Amino acid sequence: MEIKEKIHILKLNYALNYSNTDWVIDIIEKYKKPSVIFENGRDILSQTELLSERFDKFIDVAKEFDAEKEIAECEKKKIKIITYLDEDYPESLKNISNPPLALYVYGDIKNVLSISIVGTRQPSDYGVKICGEISYEISRIGLRVVSGLARGIDTIAHKNAIKAKGVTVAVIGSGLDRIYPPENKELAKKIVETGGSVISEYPLSSTPFKTNFPRRNRIISGLSFATLVIEGDYNSGALITARYALEQGRDVMAVPGRVDSRYSNGTNKLIKEGAYLVRNAKDIIELIPSSELFGIDINKIYESENKEIKASHNASIIYEFIKNRKEASIDEISTNLNISLNEIFAYIFELESLGVVELFAGKYRIKF
Repeated sequence: MEIKEKIHILKLNYALNYSNTDWVIDIIEKYKKPSVIFENGRDILSQTELLSERFDKFIDVAKEFDAEKEIAECEKKKIKIITYLDEDYPESLKNISNPPLALYVYGDIKNVLSISIVGTRQPSDYGVKICGEISYEISRIGLRVVSGLARGIDTIAHKNAIKAKGVTVAVIGSGLDRIYPPENKELAKKIVETGGSVISEYPLSSTPFKTNFPRRNRIISGLSFATLVIEGDYNSGALITARYALEQGRDVMAVPGRVDSRYSNGTNKLIKEGAYLVRNAKDIIELIPSSELFGIDINKIYESENKEIKASHNASIIYEFIKNRKEASIDEISTNLNISLNEIFAYIFELESLGVVELFAGKYRIKF
C-alpha cells in the first residue's frame, strides 16, 4: 500500500474508534483508496444517501490524527500496522460485520486454526481447572488460543497455551503501549517471545476505556474458528463475544457449570440455546471438520488417556483411581482403596516424581 493511503486509513481508523466502520469499508472496497473519502467524500456519500451533517466533523477529527508520527513510533517499538487493504490482513476478519480498519500487531499473526477461549474474570477452582486443561491440550496439538488478556479465564488460557509450547494471541482494548491489566505486561511479552502476538485496533496511547472491551470482542471471535465460553454470568463480556461469534457464523461452545453458581448462568444459558457442550479438548476436536485439521496432531489428545506409566503396582492403582474420578483427595483414595495414609503419601510422591499427578485445591488430579 502507498504510504499516502496508509496515512489516510490510519486517520480514518482513529476517527472511527468508537463507530461502525461499514460505510468506510464499502467505499474503500469500491475505490481501493482511503484518500477519496477526504478528497471526494461528500460527493460519494451524497450518491449513496449516507451524507450527514456529522461528516465534516468526522473528517476534521480524522485530519487531527498525526499518522506519520504514529507510523514512526510503531517502527521504533517494532509494532506492525496491518490495514484492511494489506495482503496480510486476516481473511477471517474481512468477512465480519464492522471489521477493524487497522490492526496494530506486536509479534507474529500467522494464519493458524484458532479457538477463542473467554470467560469470567473471577473463575471458580472448577473454571481454573477446566480452562487450564483445555487450553493446554488444544495448544499442545497445534491449535492457536485467542483471548483478551483480561484477568481470570483469559489469563489462564494464555498461560497454559504458553506452558504447552503453543501459540496464543491476545486482543486488547487499549493501545499496545498501554497493556491492560498492567499486571499482565510480562505475560504479553511472553506471548510475543513464544511466537504469538498482542493485537489492538486502537492507536498507541489509547486509554483502556470500559467501552473498548465489548467492541474488541468481535475481533477475538472473528479471528477464531469457534468460541469457547468458560464461566460467566448473563451480562458477562464473554457472552458478548459469543453473540459476535454467532453473528459471524462461527460455532459457539460452552463448558457446563453448577446450577447454583451465578458464574454458570451464562454458559448454561448458551447450552440451553444450542451452544455445543464441551467437557474437554476432545469435544472441541470432534466439532472441527477433518478438512480444517491439516497440520493439527490430534493423536496427542489421546496420549494422556492411553499413557502407560512406569510405576509400582499400588502407585498404578492409585493413578487409575484418580484418572477415573478426575480428581481425588487423600482421604477418598484411602477409603476407597483401603490403603493406609502413610502408604498413600509414599505412592503419591512416586507419581509426583514421575510427573503424572499434581495437587490442586486439596485434591490430586492427572497432570497433562
